[in-house]
Amino acid sequence: MFTPEQMDWVPGWVRRAIFYHIYPLGFLGAPQHNDRQAEPVPRLAELRRWYDHITHLGVTAIYFGPLFESLSHGYDTVDYFTIDRRLGDMALFRQIVAELHERGIKIILDGVFNHTSREFFAFQDIRRHGQSSRYADWYLIDWQADSSYHDGFAYQSWEGHQSMPRLNLKNPAVRNYLFEVARMWLGDVGVDGWRLDVAYEIGPDFWWEFRRVCKQIKPDCFLLGEMIGGDYRVWVAPDLLDSGTDYQFYKAVWSSLNAANFWELKAVMERAFHPEWGVFKDLTLLTFLGNHDVTRILSQLDEPRHVYTALLILMSAPGVPCLYYGDEVGMRGRKEEGDAALRGPMPLPEAEWPDRERAIYREAARLAGIRRSHPALLYGRFAPLEAGDTVFSFLRQSSRETAVIMLNSGGQPAGLTCPVGREGVPDGKTFTDVLDPARPAYTVQGGRLAVDKIWPYWGRILIAEN
Repeated sequence: MFTPEQMDWVPGWVRRAIFYHIYPLGFLGAPQHNDRQAEPVPRLAELRRWYDHITHLGVTAIYFGPLFESLSHGYDTVDYFTIDRRLGDMALFRQIVAELHERGIKIILDGVFNHTSREFFAFQDIRRHGQSSRYADWYLIDWQADSSYHDGFAYQSWEGHQSMPRLNLKNPAVRNYLFEVARMWLGDVGVDGWRLDVAYEIGPDFWWEFRRVCKQIKPDCFLLGEMIGGDYRVWVAPDLLDSGTDYQFYKAVWSSLNAANFWELKAVMERAFHPEWGVFKDLTLLTFLGNHDVTRILSQLDEPRHVYTALLILMSAPGVPCLYYGDEVGMRGRKEEGDAALRGPMPLPEAEWPDRERAIYREAARLAGIRRSHPALLYGRFAPLEAGDTVFSFLRQSSRETAVIMLNSGGQPAGLTCPVGREGVPDGKTFTDVLDPARPAYTVQGGRLAVDKIWPYWGRILIAEN
């Protein structure tokens, strides 16, 4: 368990943030392959058409997927110091950074530091000069075997994809090179942090040193590691990464909705965030309903109306919420149809959206505004209250206010009575529903807070000042 002083390792702006995840090559409809011959195409300039859309959604930080020069999907890097020519050039990106900063929006970039493409300069030098290459130790090479490309040597690659050879991060020269990459983007370009690809496959000793380099350049930069499984605390700590992607929470949200089993969500959240025994209670993790690697939330849910329940959970739960571009306009896509299905072009704000009523956007924006207006939802401790197959309630409490969140994933209105007294909420305390302020206040009686009607596929956010 970390002390209160240690828990300050997460930058304050992050704890208050609503993130928006853009996969630029898909969002802007770039070609899937880079011939490395064409002149830069300034597609990044098109982002300006969505500035108001993003701002009105309540977003305060953007996580950009790969922007560096690559061969295809962005995770096969050719040049860490150059913007992918399918998106534009460095001068244009600097303008985008300045414009978003002027709007109060922070920016973090996808850092793919585990592997490169085969076209990366160091790997090309090894192909030309073999063991005599000055970069021979930059990769994990077996000189006694051969690759599927018949290079005359074999090498470790990301999950067996030989188009992406793994870097030897034990090599000081490789580390120093990557640290220069980090310094340039944080210091010279002025971005606000990194989302670190496959951070769970990289040893904590690398992140220990990486953190010191980044925090020296920008003390309040955000270091977010991709965490798919395992114990997040191996990589997320006061002297390592600031945060990780909370896949356990992500899975529990859609699974509990599809199975009409809120017990699953209760168990996952209690195990993670309970103030006494929660295994991640000291961490501030990035929560999400979708990203560029998983089926979009509207395709994942068996009942499309559950998207509203899911958004309510995302915006009221512990952690830092992140919206994946297009989910707020009703885009769909299934992982089994290929990555391109998850990374389609973003509809223009003035175009016809898949969600023609624009209700998802409206409610996502409203929930984001509510979250950012209430300290209990931003910083408050978590405690489960009541759970059933299709109803779930939990408490968030800060020094200034108490919030009780009630959820109904069923198709009929439901009532719910929550034992708030056991969490120290006194009788006579009155709560207002910030989702429906016109309703009369609810008062705690006999240690319980009772609500007679929660609308289907929706919920209540009840707030009381302490």
